[in-house]
Amino acid sequence: EQVWNVHVYSSVRIATDLSRTMDFLASVSGAAKRKVKTYNSFVGFCFIINFIVGTGFLGVPYVFWHTGIIAGVVVLIAVSYFVAVPALWTLEIMSRAQALESRVGNLQESCDLQHPQYEINTHRRFEVRELCHIFLGKRVGTLYMVMVMFYMWLAQWLTAPVAGTAWSSLLPLDFGVFRQCNEDEFQGVYHPSGGCWNSYALCILLFAIVVVPISCLDIKEQEIFQLVLAMLRFFLLGTLVIYSIVAEVTNHHLGDKQEIAASSKASIPWTHFNVQGLLAAIPVVVYAQMFHVAIPTVTQPISDKTKLVWLYLAVFTTTTIIYGTLGVTVAMYQRDEIIEVCTLNWKSLTTNSNVPLRILGYFIVLFPTLDVCSAYPLTVVVMANTVEYLITGDASKTPDRITRTVHRFFWAVFPLIGGVYLSDIVELDKYSGLLAFFMAFWFPAILQYKSQKECARIFGYSNTPYSSWYSGTPFIVSVFAVGVIVTIATFVGFVLPGSLS
Repeated sequence: EQVWNVHVYSSVRIATDLSRTMDFLASVSGAAKRKVKTYNSFVGFCFIINFIVGTGFLGVPYVFWHTGIIAGVVVLIAVSYFVAVPALWTLEIMSRAQALESRVGNLQESCDLQHPQYEINTHRRFEVRELCHIFLGKRVGTLYMVMVMFYMWLAQWLTAPVAGTAWSSLLPLDFGVFRQCNEDEFQGVYHPSGGCWNSYALCILLFAIVVVPISCLDIKEQEIFQLVLAMLRFFLLGTLVIYSIVAEVTNHHLGDKQEIAASSKASIPWTHFNVQGLLAAIPVVVYAQMFHVAIPTVTQPISDKTKLVWLYLAVFTTTTIIYGTLGVTVAMYQRDEIIEVCTLNWKSLTTNSNVPLRILGYFIVLFPTLDVCSAYPLTVVVMANTVEYLITGDASKTPDRITRTVHRFFWAVFPLIGGVYLSDIVELDKYSGLLAFFMAFWFPAILQYKSQKECARIFGYSNTPYSSWYSGTPFIVSVFAVGVIVTIATFVGFVLPGSLS
């Protein structure tokens, strides 16, 4: 079935599609509705920020430097816009699915088709995989779930090197088969070697001891943990920005580094434009802003659904400002010394004779490992939910606590094993971003178009409380076209040599 073709349905085809949609909705209606603990918009904002700003910000200054400062900012703003619009579409699509399900539940009551219940119900969650099943059919829904599984696996995999590289570079593991690593040993290789690799693997094991138990909890049970780390994350990002500005303005490195003469520092590539670097940078930025597969999971518990559009606009505005400010200031400060994991550039502070600066150094270098401790459990929950639905094929079947815990334990451990053997952050970022194109651009555009047509055919109109200027066909076509173009261009960029050099 060509889901993107715009064509006139025959009466037989309409009946077939409507029957398929209603049969599926009837199968999940009722049993899938369960009581959910809610939280306010501020807590929801923190949850979403935690999910988005997990490890994505670590590679942004690196790609800004190698792509060009101005070019990097332009890419960030453009990508953020085209990522935000499909996220807002997801709210519309969820409300349309709810309207169809409400119609199924009210068929015996002669419900008014002219007043569909376009809303997002706190007691009913429509995962994106389920939305694909409803509006695009079972085969497309299964394809989406498989892609989500690979994407989430890469996203989880990406967190392991963050902890492994930071801890193995800082901890004094110079005994037996272990050796303290140097950050240069992680540059341009799949993983370090010798005693450094042993230390790196040990640190990932320690990371697993922290995150695996948390990953087995439900999202509501992580509320305090997520709030605390959200506050610390803003403090860290602010520290990196302020530190970089002060060091650049005063023309010296704080800490034990010697003052660097302006003439010996690499010039700032304000107008530099590296096409190959640009193509490789796009998926890194997409991954940094990507959380579409988790929108239903983090949206359902938010108590005030009337402010969701403003909440998501605030989220994307905040992350764009954070990434842009961080990318520019850190790239200006570190310049050609910049490391793929940008926080490792502050490792010299950990040996500073000034105690407050030494503490700050440890905080900067180690916090990303705590940061991913908050994002990792969220990705595990989404991954486990996707696999459970793929196995059961029925959203109404909610596994018991023991089954959920076993699934989450497996998906919390499995990606960490991959992280032991591949520690290249930017390499993982690139391929995660490439796969994210399909979930950020392709599928939302197709779902938006199909859900609009389905509801317009049944109810007479498809606008929801979450619809606005970005909901129309021109934006659907433009987002889909951008998705196709950047997917092809980025793939070409991968096969060309020197993408980020």
